[in-house]
Amino acid sequence: MMRTKIIIFIITVSLLTNGFLFYKVSKVDNLQSDEQEEFPFLSKRIFAENQNNMIINFFPLRLDLKEYVEKLNGKVGVYFEYLPSGISIGVNEKKEVKVVSLSKVSIVMSILKKIERGKISLEDIVSVRKENIDNGFGTLWKRGEGANVSIKELIELSLTESDNTAYKTLFDQLTDQEINEVYDNLDITVNETKEKNKIYPIISPKNYSSIFRSLYLSSFVTKEDSNYILNTLTKTIFKDKIPANIPDTIKIAHKIGVFDDINNTSQDLFIDCGIVYVPNRPYILCAFVEDTNEKAQEYISQISKMIYEYITTVKGGQ
Repeated sequence: MMRTKIIIFIITVSLLTNGFLFYKVSKVDNLQSDEQEEFPFLSKRIFAENQNNMIINFFPLRLDLKEYVEKLNGKVGVYFEYLPSGISIGVNEKKEVKVVSLSKVSIVMSILKKIERGKISLEDIVSVRKENIDNGFGTLWKRGEGANVSIKELIELSLTESDNTAYKTLFDQLTDQEINEVYDNLDITVNETKEKNKIYPIISPKNYSSIFRSLYLSSFVTKEDSNYILNTLTKTIFKDKIPANIPDTIKIAHKIGVFDDINNTSQDLFIDCGIVYVPNRPYILCAFVEDTNEKAQEYISQISKMIYEYITTVKGGQ
């Protein structure tokens, strides 16, 4: 008898608790719905219950970035986009530069799209051709001509080590149409230049950010493949630019690029582009520097630090 009363008591308390919680949630939802009906032309984001993560005012950051970049005499370009709202800041962001190694991300996207269509698989083994061996970046070249490598390993070497040999071997697996499909899908115009008997794609930092936005929104390859690429990019061995002044606890999916000896001068081109996953406040940052590697490290890491500190210190609604 006593046991039956206890069970009845527990059930009654549970029902009352659930009813109270449902009432609270319904009340909040109704209040938000009423506000949205009262202001139908305003963003639904501003009616969210928790405003702490919604940054509205980027004017101070805009001024600071513009002042910092402009004093560097056009050697630096930056594009920033706050993903929760799409607000962006750019300085020299439309200047077209050679994206060099950053094109490895789009090539991997093309490969994964081909896999999605069932034409190849991650487990397929391909051989490294002599003409694809390149010791500029990565270690695959050490295995030599004829080395057998899976598509999956080629992808991961291309993204984490920026391996040139892996990238060129992946490139061989694609048709021109498959390579261009990524850019066509995102409505990005890619120009080309030929130097040192090689063809290099040219694109602005702002336009290139569309690649990372596409992955973030999974608009070209599947959710699984988009997540796979971004997760792999968080494991890159290059930590001296965007990640340099950001805590190790923050995930950063990014890709660097280097083009040596612009116009036969001592200045090279350095690019770093990616997504910084500040909890609830993720953002895209793409930056380029035409100077020495030391200056590129200094400028890009400082820009990254300025943005990170603003994003993590400003209060929601400000």
